[in-house]
Amino acid sequence: MTPPAATTAGFITGPQQGEAVWFRGALVLLKATAQQTQGRYAVAEWLAPKGLAAPLHVHRNDDELFLVLDGEVRFQLGDEVVQGTAGSVAYGPRGVAHSFHVDSQHAHLLLIFGPGGTEGLFREGGNPARAHAMPPADEEYLDAAALAAIGERYGQTIVGPPLLPRA
Repeated sequence: MTPPAATTAGFITGPQQGEAVWFRGALVLLKATAQQTQGRYAVAEWLAPKGLAAPLHVHRNDDELFLVLDGEVRFQLGDEVVQGTAGSVAYGPRGVAHSFHVDSQHAHLLLIFGPGGTEGLFREGGNPARAHAMPPADEEYLDAAALAAIGERYGQTIVGPPLLPRA
């Protein structure tokens, strides 16, 4: 679906709307982009399967907020690991290493980046979704080194492995 155009009065992206990308096993809907918000923000809605985890990484150019809409997600913020459930918000400021791991069967998350631009990582590192559904199990993605190189272009540096599943 074509994302809504920004106007001087703003825009509204409805449910199931936004540019759909399959990224590392998740369905990501780009609900607001830097282009639409004059560079101020980007918003990505994630439907993620159990076990999806981000490598420990640092953002140089933006701050990241996570809102857990459904499911259980552990977050690593610096040296601290905390459990998030529906209604939890985690804040990963620029310069602080952070990661997450989906512990429940699935998780529904809203990620907000300020300023915008990080959504380009999901576009370049993922695949255009052929449906507003979780990607098929055999969907192919870039390898970790290629994804890390794309991340660097968007101001992100991988500094460690992803969080492991709970013991």
